[in-house]
Amino acid sequence: MRRGVLPSTIGVVLLAATPLQAAEWKHELAPYMWGAAISGDTTAGPVSADVDSSFGDILDNLEMGFMGAYRASRDRLSITVDGIYMGLGDHGRGPAGFVNADVDLDQSALEVDVGYEVLERLTVFGGLRYNDLSVKLDSTGPLGTRSADADEDWVDPVIGAHFTIPFADEWSLTMRGDIGGVRIGSGFAWPVAGTLRWQVSERVGVLGAYRYIDMDYNNGEDHTYFEYDMSLSGPALGVVFTF
Repeated sequence: MRRGVLPSTIGVVLLAATPLQAAEWKHELAPYMWGAAISGDTTAGPVSADVDSSFGDILDNLEMGFMGAYRASRDRLSITVDGIYMGLGDHGRGPAGFVNADVDLDQSALEVDVGYEVLERLTVFGGLRYNDLSVKLDSTGPLGTRSADADEDWVDPVIGAHFTIPFADEWSLTMRGDIGGVRIGSGFAWPVAGTLRWQVSERVGVLGAYRYIDMDYNNGEDHTYFEYDMSLSGPALGVVFTF
């Protein structure tokens, strides 16, 4: 079964904290980890579960994960590719709280954005985010045990902006937000994030961020109905290599 999680675009934020250089391409590569707490509900056919996992729960239940981003920039133009692949097993409850549910939630996401610096340190961007989600639910209650699973994939258009504030020779802060979906793909998705960057040397930087994302997606009817209505929030930490 595929292992993946939480669509995310935090790599775009993490890599956007350096001013663009003129006349030549600059490349940045950043592996990172996002310690996200997750809450909300998911439905596959007749089975539903409420999920509420802290950062500590995520660490306990994490099965596999990878996150990384690549950014190329030249003058005012930038191109960013961000990928997330993670799997999570968790325990939740049914909507009324009387049913126990085991949730296997796997999600991967790949986002490609093109940005343009319209003002000094202010960049607007647009792109596409591909989401691939697999959910397996096993619920146990007074009426016995029921199981259901669903596999969904969709593409969200994304539009947003980020603003970078340099406040020391080696330090900068980037604030970022975007909206996606709007009934094209997901019903609505909106992430916001703040990223602090410390440039340790010319080629290496350290990144710390906090990010919140809310996503609402549903598809199908009756026994084929699928819903993913989740919010995720938490700190992220990464390293960026410039070449």
